Amino acid sequence: MPPATQWPPAWGTPVPPPPPPPRRRAGWIAAVVAGLLVLALVAAVLVVRSGGQGGPAQRAAGRRVATQVSANPVADLPKLLAKRAKAVTNDDRTAFLATVDKRQKTYYKAQATLFARMRTVPFSAFAYRLDPRELRSGARLKRHYRAEQVQLAPVEVRYRFEHQDASPVLARESFTFVLTGSGWRIAGPGDSRMRRRDDVEIWDSGQVETVRSARTLIVHHPGDEVLARRLLRVADRAYAQIGEAWTGPWERKAVILVPRDQSEAERLVGARDLSRVAAVASSSVESGAADSVLGNRIVVNTDNVVGYNDLNLQILVTHEMTHVATRTLGPGVPLLLVEGFADWAALRPVGFSVGSTRPALNQRVDSGRFDGLLPADSEFRGRDAAVAYDEGSAFCLWVADTFGAGKLRALYRKFRGPDPPSTSRLERGFKDVLGISRKTAERRWAAWVRDQFRRS
Repeated sequence: MPPATQWPPAWGTPVPPPPPPPRRRAGWIAAVVAGLLVLALVAAVLVVRSGGQGGPAQRAAGRRVATQVSANPVADLPKLLAKRAKAVTNDDRTAFLATVDKRQKTYYKAQATLFARMRTVPFSAFAYRLDPRELRSGARLKRHYRAEQVQLAPVEVRYRFEHQDASPVLARESFTFVLTGSGWRIAGPGDSRMRRRDDVEIWDSGQVETVRSARTLIVHHPGDEVLARRLLRVADRAYAQIGEAWTGPWERKAVILVPRDQSEAERLVGARDLSRVAAVASSSVESGAADSVLGNRIVVNTDNVVGYNDLNLQILVTHEMTHVATRTLGPGVPLLLVEGFADWAALRPVGFSVGSTRPALNQRVDSGRFDGLLPADSEFRGRDAAVAYDEGSAFCLWVADTFGAGKLRALYRKFRGPDPPSTSRLERGFKDVLGISRKTAERRWAAWVRDQFRRS
């Protein structure tokens, strides 16, 4: 997730009523009356033949027998969600809306709109999972929905895009279910507490369109075709660049989401402020014995990226796709290497000096405020994030130039795992891979930086 500064800064810009019934209608009514008389005589014969047991039977004959509706949410709600998921993949609007409570007119209309938007999404698989242990209800809910049975539940959503995802996207959604005369139906989203944890999808805010190549899928809103096609071109070029930098296994495919604006981008990634961010590589993580990273996506901040020239756009997309390529190693790798390696991979083909490609660090050195310390993870999220990114980038360049690109890749892999390394593990990693302590590496890197920036 690089800062939203362009490089080099000077280069960017940035149906009618039915006809009257035929005249034979009176004869038809007479025939119906005669038919009813015959049915009544048959019913009387049946009562006599049953031995005169007409008490309950006679009472039932005068009313409709109520349809038996299951009230077992544990068994029935997964079935309801399975029907809804099948309707999505089968493009069946009727089946989709049949899972929704028609009495909730506003929600029902919103669901009809949602289905219309989802029709253009290239799903190859779609499924819901509900954990019965998370079902809950209450008297207030029953009063609000005027139903005897109401259940709230968070739901897992898993989906794949056609020809794209080797692993599914794992998203969170919540529903309120009510028991109607026809069975369980979805009456709305979960309560406010659940909704805060719900994930947002790009089709939630409007119709979507796609452009694609053999390996890249761009999902965007109508009106953003120009930017989408530019992103497609640079993404297709990025595979070769990443192949030169990273030798680990990865899907070698990319999905890029183009939200309408920064506000939508923030909702998609669950961030408060992306004003200084150009793009984010976003993934879902499935917890278990070993955390699994699922459904890699790149979300661009359209407000910041729309003015990028081709070079800046190429560097940005290659950087984010490098995150996709390396993300299977887990979230424990220090950001010094995560962001630095992605920048190194993106800037390698450019061939310009360290100073011109790392302007924030260049300015820090020129002003005499370079402290010679490798950046901590927190610095990549602070006010001076641009400097931290440049320092990480310069560090990875120094390792590759001094020890070789293979050693840089090995150092990255050394810290694979779900948790950030401890100080002692970090120290061992540097010694095992580079043969020197972290402090020694830091000191030598700082001297190299000062020398490089004096010459640039």
